[in-house]
Amino acid sequence: MKILAIISSPRKKNTYNAIKTIEEIHKKYDDCEYEYLFLKNADLKPCIGCHVCLTKGEEFCPLKDDRDAIIDKIESADGVILASPNHTMNVNWRMKNYIDRYSYLMHRPRYFHQRFMLLITSGSFQGIKQAINALAPIVSGGKIISKISVMNSPGMNDKKIKNQLRKLQKKAKKFAKKMKKPYSYRPSFGYLIWFSAFKALQKEETKHNTADFKYYSQKKFFVDMELTFGQRAILKIFEALFGFLVRIGIV
Repeated sequence: MKILAIISSPRKKNTYNAIKTIEEIHKKYDDCEYEYLFLKNADLKPCIGCHVCLTKGEEFCPLKDDRDAIIDKIESADGVILASPNHTMNVNWRMKNYIDRYSYLMHRPRYFHQRFMLLITSGSFQGIKQAINALAPIVSGGKIISKISVMNSPGMNDKKIKNQLRKLQKKAKKFAKKMKKPYSYRPSFGYLIWFSAFKALQKEETKHNTADFKYYSQKKFFVDMELTFGQRAILKIFEALFGFLVRIGIV
């Protein structure tokens, strides 16, 4: 089993140490290999906001760097940890740039065979929820099986530090047990609705050369798989509903 930890902190301190603790516990329950990807060492250039990845397609992005190599690493892993310190009640700038560079995945998701942990380290409880919520969308098709926040501020006494460590160890144990279970993708109601909405929007799109139009016009669902009668019915009903809403100008 392979776990990829994507870390946006520039230092090997709280965030890194938290993942090392998770790795140590995980290896007690399973034969697993952890790979650490530090965004400070990756060639992932700052997003310039041109929207080319959304409109024409990610292959037309003018920035040539490690973007696709990172995707390959994610898709070759069984589990992925997205880890960031809490900066000003959000993820730090390196993780925000990571999110921006892969924003097209919120239109055309792909990580349907990966399971994810979202990890935030913080000196205060304020902003932890916002930071975790910021990470969630970029999972893009993957299954979130764990959300962990670890507090470690200079003013914390030994009792609070030990409590945080116990909390982390408990969550790490749960993560290890979930990862050990066999996993195969099953479409959730939310993803069925997501696909229906985007497919309906693209059918009404007048510019048929957009990346989204090409993507959704060629697919029956995100994943090439046998859908149940109920799942096919949901897709058909909601595609018709969203199509109607688009035509009358509500969406």
